[in-house]
Amino acid sequence: MTTAKPTTGDLIQAAAVLVDTSADYTADEFAAVLDAFIAAADDKIRALRFVAKAAESRSEAMRVEAALYAAAARAQAAVAERVTARAFQLMEAAELVGEVLPGARLQVNGGKPGLLYAVGFAATELPALLQRVTVEPDADAIRAAIASGHTVPGVSFRPAGRHLRWTP
Repeated sequence: MTTAKPTTGDLIQAAAVLVDTSADYTADEFAAVLDAFIAAADDKIRALRFVAKAAESRSEAMRVEAALYAAAARAQAAVAERVTARAFQLMEAAELVGEVLPGARLQVNGGKPGLLYAVGFAATELPALLQRVTVEPDADAIRAAIASGHTVPGVSFRPAGRHLRWTP
């Protein structure tokens, strides 16, 4: 008895199952399952492409869902902030007339005192002891210097990487 060559539908279904169960495996277990999947495929690159596309599709769907959850979380945080601000206003108003409202209190913030800078303040006018200076390489300027033939001590171009591009 001969087995029929897997159809595109068969590959899509197998790839979906592989992607669906991938989170259940350790990296080594997944590598073994993937190796078995590849070994069973007649057209190995085509089979891998289906798995990659299924994983990319799942990843994009999860990214969209995560963005929706993040937006909902931001909206709820904004509600909490508005409610807290309103409670703060009520506490301040009560304090002005000598009332004490139960359930909350106003207190001075702890930690380092905030700094209030005057209009027109310039940090460059401060003594060096009161400034923080950060020095970091300017990657674009370094690339331009090397490209134009200048030697930049301790820096060179690294070889370009490679990537896989699926073809029809």
